[in-house]
Amino acid sequence: MKNFSYAFMAVLVLASFFSGTIDLDNLFNYANQDIPSYITRDNTGNNPIDDKIATLGRVLFYDRALSRDNTISCSSCHQQAFGFSDNQIQSTGVAGVTGRHSMRLINSRFAEEVHFFWDERAATLEEQTTQPIQDHIEMGYSGTNGDPNINDLIDVLSGLDYYQQLFPFAFGDGEITEERMQLALAQFVRSIQSFDSRFDQGMAQVNNDFTVPFPNFSTHENHGKDFFMDPPPNGAGCAGCHRPPEFDIDPLSLNNGVIPTADGSGIDLSNTRSPSLRDVVRARQ
Repeated sequence: MKNFSYAFMAVLVLASFFSGTIDLDNLFNYANQDIPSYITRDNTGNNPIDDKIATLGRVLFYDRALSRDNTISCSSCHQQAFGFSDNQIQSTGVAGVTGRHSMRLINSRFAEEVHFFWDERAATLEEQTTQPIQDHIEMGYSGTNGDPNINDLIDVLSGLDYYQQLFPFAFGDGEITEERMQLALAQFVRSIQSFDSRFDQGMAQVNNDFTVPFPNFSTHENHGKDFFMDPPPNGAGCAGCHRPPEFDIDPLSLNNGVIPTADGSGIDLSNTRSPSLRDVVRARQ
């Protein structure tokens, strides 16, 4: 809080779209969460997580003011209850529904694959974060079809009291830019991690060796694990693309030709990326 002119607002009480408070003197630990030693992949790059910037990213993520009619936030489609994904076949935006439902965000940081969206059109997580905002269907700041554009959104955010406090808090001055929004949102998304599954519990019991039976798995579960891990002809070879222990996606994997379009009318050949298998139990595929 050094030299922070809004020190008297150490506790931000945010608008009704964001339930709760943020104590600027007692931030959540986004930057230094516990990560198992067997997790070695990391696509953070030159945007390392900082608690102040990630806090701003959290507010942006849950803020419906980022949509043109104040009805949709990133969290509307990336819902925590469903592994930061959507439980619908297609996600709903300000002007209709998307081609596919939103992709799960769990453990986005812990992957060698750095492209995002189902068709991998975003080269980085930072680039991905503001594309939905600038999509006519999703959040409506597209600059097309009569929509306002990203600069209009920046004007909106500049007029909101809490961003007049949070951007100086995060970056040292109050300038709001798309790049700063991308940095903050990407940091928050990379802070969303999950390492409390029965797989992780099993790893802890076998000295982090997923090739041996897990004591906490049943006989059938261990057979399933072997079938997942082993290549054909003895196994299914799933691990060749869904690579343990991160369960990220091999960057060279492609559509396997069995993914239907959202309306079931055909095969979706544009779908070339899958989300992490982490928290798959809570999310639609």
